[in-house]
Amino acid sequence: MNITQLKKLSYDEVAKCNKCGFCLPNCPVYLVDGKESSAPRGRNAITRAVIEGRLEWSPEIEKAIFSCLGCGACTAACFPKVKTKDLVFRDRECLVNEGLYPRIADRVARFLEEQHNISNDENEERAEWQEMAKEIPQGALNKDRADVIFFVGCVASFFPMAQKIPVNMSKIMFRAGVDFTVLGGEEWCCGFPLIGAGMSERIKTLMEHNLEKVKSVGAKSIVFTCPSCYHTWKHLYQPDVKLFHASQMLNELIKEGRVKLKEKKVRATYHDPCDLGRNSGVFEEPRQVLKAIPGLTLVELASNRQLSTCCGGGGNVEMVNPELSAKVASMKLEQIAQTGADMVVSSCQQCLRTIATRAKRQKTDLVVKDLTELVVEAME
Repeated sequence: MNITQLKKLSYDEVAKCNKCGFCLPNCPVYLVDGKESSAPRGRNAITRAVIEGRLEWSPEIEKAIFSCLGCGACTAACFPKVKTKDLVFRDRECLVNEGLYPRIADRVARFLEEQHNISNDENEERAEWQEMAKEIPQGALNKDRADVIFFVGCVASFFPMAQKIPVNMSKIMFRAGVDFTVLGGEEWCCGFPLIGAGMSERIKTLMEHNLEKVKSVGAKSIVFTCPSCYHTWKHLYQPDVKLFHASQMLNELIKEGRVKLKEKKVRATYHDPCDLGRNSGVFEEPRQVLKAIPGLTLVELASNRQLSTCCGGGGNVEMVNPELSAKVASMKLEQIAQTGADMVVSSCQQCLRTIATRAKRQKTDLVVKDLTELVVEAME
């Protein structure tokens, strides 16, 4: 993308920013960094100045633009609803065009092109987590035809801490009698990391492959445990099948009586993942699942739903600036501690990794679980 294209797509939007500052107390990066260039209104001012020719792209601008988590909290607090996240991601495309971007993004792009996953593993290893799903016959997980495709995602497929998520989701669906299958090595990354890297034009091959696989299975719906995969399919792929996040499916299975839950006495709070809640509008279904567990007491974070604070794992920031990501995660832990909850539950593999890793490094007693894990425990 060049300046002319940026002006056409972004100028009217960025001109809506009146620099009021209501975004400041809601931007996690600004709260831990304190720099105006790291604030939404600061990034908007940079975008407008570049479009108007008063400023040129530079390494300093690159740092400001690539430090955004893409969480969208700024828009939730903005009266004119300036879509700063969209503006920032377009800026990143321009910066990539100018050669001003974190070079680690080239590695990720190469991994996706060559191995079709973010970790550069052999893509056949996407099915490695199935070894832990011992109660499910392999034939039941890898059917050629099924009503539902379980799209696992890269992080839950390859990162050991998150592999229990597909194991648990598969257990739940198998016990509930859901006719589902997984694509294994035929599942390719949804392409979301490329959007955050400013390289969205490279997604086409990934999209075409994944859409063709869904068609070949004859599935009527796709379920995702990854909010970013769900968000990308919902807003970019837009396939002719129904899309569900895992929390939505779990809520339906519980309502239908296909999943029965036993008492579990725990005081828990719920963390809204950015791409599931604020960016996709799924707030209540995860809470309904938690409320369906007898004995569980749900206490809300002070900042929840639309104003939920990012865990620090969004927008490729963990890859580009791990120190900044860790600071945001620490701030999130402080917010969780203020609820007095013994456990924090989320519905995102990245949130699980980010919060659990930070809790472990800070040696806290906080229990961090994905919603699927808690449901399996309540079933058993």
